[in-house]
Amino acid sequence: MALIWSFLLAMLSVSGVIWGLSTLFRFADKRVEQWPALWSVGLSLCVAIPFLGLLLLLLPNPGSYDALAVFSLHEPLQSMGLLSDESQTGAGELYVWNMTTVMKGVCAIYSLGVFLCLMKLAIGRYRLHEIIHKADCADIAGQDDVLVSPHVQSPFAWTPFGQPKHSRIIVPESYRGVVSEADLLNILIHERAHITRRDDESGLVLRVLLCLCWMSPFAHRLFAQWSQATEIRCDMAVTAHRDPDMRRAYAETLLQALHIAAGRVRQYPAASFSTHRIRNEKMRIRHIMNGTRPSYKRGRDRLLLGLAASIVTGVGMLTVSETASADPSAKKGDWNWVSTDMVSGRLTASFGQSFDPFKDGETRDHYGIDIAAPTGTPIYAPAGGTILHATTLYDGKPKYGTVVVFEAENGIVTLFSHLEGFNVEAGQRVWKGDQLATIGNTGKSTGPHVHIETFKNGTRVDPAIVWDIRTP
Repeated sequence: MALIWSFLLAMLSVSGVIWGLSTLFRFADKRVEQWPALWSVGLSLCVAIPFLGLLLLLLPNPGSYDALAVFSLHEPLQSMGLLSDESQTGAGELYVWNMTTVMKGVCAIYSLGVFLCLMKLAIGRYRLHEIIHKADCADIAGQDDVLVSPHVQSPFAWTPFGQPKHSRIIVPESYRGVVSEADLLNILIHERAHITRRDDESGLVLRVLLCLCWMSPFAHRLFAQWSQATEIRCDMAVTAHRDPDMRRAYAETLLQALHIAAGRVRQYPAASFSTHRIRNEKMRIRHIMNGTRPSYKRGRDRLLLGLAASIVTGVGMLTVSETASADPSAKKGDWNWVSTDMVSGRLTASFGQSFDPFKDGETRDHYGIDIAAPTGTPIYAPAGGTILHATTLYDGKPKYGTVVVFEAENGIVTLFSHLEGFNVEAGQRVWKGDQLATIGNTGKSTGPHVHIETFKNGTRVDPAIVWDIRTP
């Protein structure tokens, strides 16, 4: 859940920043309206940056780097309530529990949305394949890759992924006797430009990315801008080097296609020649009538775009990684930060009486200590000893989650619960410093942490005293 929430927050933030930067660039230079690469790269970064940032969390962490703390947005996000502050006590603990519940609900909705979007995309591609399979040859000027179907309202080009030689152009049956052969040939030039540019394949990849970003309105705007830019570029393939009368005739063809569709264009996952988005069609007509020529085609422009994307990716992934991991170097000065031979993190609950985060206003007997840290934080043996238990169900009590029980050579027994996983097995001999497990959020828990209980002669005692756990 923590990783999904981190990805979701990062995706929303990154997509907003990317959209803002792209929009500023668009205001500065109107030509970017016809540059599909800018918008496709922007949408790709909305997924790549959060993914790469969270991937950094899986790499070995050699220690804390003060220089990287500047990238962390942990404190601002926590102050806005977007991250739960498990160091709070009293009524604050109830707030943390409520916030964690909200996070779980949002993550569940997001995951369900991704699944439904991917299913919708898959069903759309299947229906598209069925339409093409049932279409008839159009018999237009001997072009055998042009098909006609009564089930579509606007022409489009379709390419099997990775097989441009097997591309097809589908024309509506309603165009027969309505659109002249000259106008239809212009439409075919437009669609062949899509095939040459491999827009259908690129669009499929971007649609998959959009499924992962379905909650972000900024990502949808980036995709819409890419779609519009590809249509403008393909219009240029038709109107390039044409005189004003020919450009006007092509614009009239577009208007005629809009009239035939009459707002009934069914949006299959492929680019249609005309759509119901009147604002976009007006922009296309403006470019057609102005005789716009392609911009940003030189290698220098692509190099600069790649350099800018690399810089944004580097800064973005460091920000995501430092924020998600709640960089310890930014928290060591906190009153509740502890660093022990066993685990480093924030002391969120002490031994004895404490407020119950699951029952409003009530207290409980807390028989151990809680140390919060990011999921996956390692837990080490505080001394030499033997593993008594390493299990996902301890003593028949699911509330403990995944548990490791360790007995030191002096007979002191220590239990670690709510773990993500363990690296040992029952009966195994371990030495001081050996990794036992990693922090998780299993069982009855309000967030990623480890609950530590210590037994001396069969009686629970304060682990902080036994293992000399102190705050600075």
